[in-house]
Amino acid sequence: MKKLFAACFTVYFLLQLGFAKAETDSSAIRISLLTCTPGAELYSVFGHSALRVVDSAAGTDIVYNYGTFDFNDPDFYTKFVRGKLMYFVSQVSYPDFIFEYQYFKRGVVEQVLHLSPIKKKKIQSFLFENIREENRYYKYDFLYDNCTTRLRDIIFQKEENSIVEVPMIVESGQTFRDHLHYYLNRAEMKWTALGIDLLLGIGADMPMDNMESMFLPDFLMKGISSARVDNVKLESDKIIQVKDLQSIPLQSSFFVTPLFIISLLSFLLLIPSFGFIKNTTLGLLADRILFISTGLLGIFLLFMWLGTDHESFSKNINLIWAFPLNIFFSFRLNAINKRMQQFFKIWSLMILILIAVSLSFLGMINMALYPLMLLMSYRYWMLSKK
Repeated sequence: MKKLFAACFTVYFLLQLGFAKAETDSSAIRISLLTCTPGAELYSVFGHSALRVVDSAAGTDIVYNYGTFDFNDPDFYTKFVRGKLMYFVSQVSYPDFIFEYQYFKRGVVEQVLHLSPIKKKKIQSFLFENIREENRYYKYDFLYDNCTTRLRDIIFQKEENSIVEVPMIVESGQTFRDHLHYYLNRAEMKWTALGIDLLLGIGADMPMDNMESMFLPDFLMKGISSARVDNVKLESDKIIQVKDLQSIPLQSSFFVTPLFIISLLSFLLLIPSFGFIKNTTLGLLADRILFISTGLLGIFLLFMWLGTDHESFSKNINLIWAFPLNIFFSFRLNAINKRMQQFFKIWSLMILILIAVSLSFLGMINMALYPLMLLMSYRYWMLSKK
């Protein structure tokens, strides 16, 4: 009996030792979200997110980055334009990661996550598996699947019987385009904002829900700060690892902004239409320049919608005024038939309706494009009466 009791006690002791070791192993893991402040270049203007995993038992301190791509790919530019460039998760030591941001004077904020031992092990195991060559690649999407949304999905993946609460971190009605404008305007990148506004489809103007708003690093950081899991704050600590020492961009002159340049060009193309200097030859030339340029732009936007894998560029309403068939019309402006007249009249009104809708939902169309759109509507209308 004594031997049986001793054996049971030994088994119990060993089991408790094993449980204690398992708990120690999981408590040795610390997982943090790293949020990097925006930089001066286009690729960095929205900031960056990465995941830090410290395993003191294994003596490792690794940063996982889902924003990596191979610039040496011989088809890099073709794949990038067509939305077929594969991004991948990479890993780097924490000191090397921090050194880069110190060098460029960009800030890094670390949020230590309060996670259960099981959740920490699960995330670590997932990253170990995801970093493997056969698993690490994914098709990047600017709004819906990027280096920040990947981390959002890892951190907020629901566990069984777990309640996750994230209070609203954005105002009701905020859109993807609103968020992008905030960063681009702050960086004085007005021409870049115009280019992005031309490319983005109507999906960028849909109100975001709370999780969708975390597609940018600063908003994921806000979401982590306010989130609670089983009524416990998800953020256990917040540390400024690197101070942001970048200089504030100088405000650009109004005379080099898209609004001024496009307004000036639109006015110059309108001059031949004025009654007191009306010139048929100049008027035809101005109309051809207008129709060819908007037609070429329309063909490009249509290609970015239908010929690429960029989900963000689909359903582009700019195609109403940048109409691809304007190329065809440009060669028929001196031989307009009744069908063309009817089309021009309808399309003139369509552009005016688009302007009215855009003004009602501010941000759908870049403000710099309104002069060109008004010119296009006016010329359609005048040509419908020839």
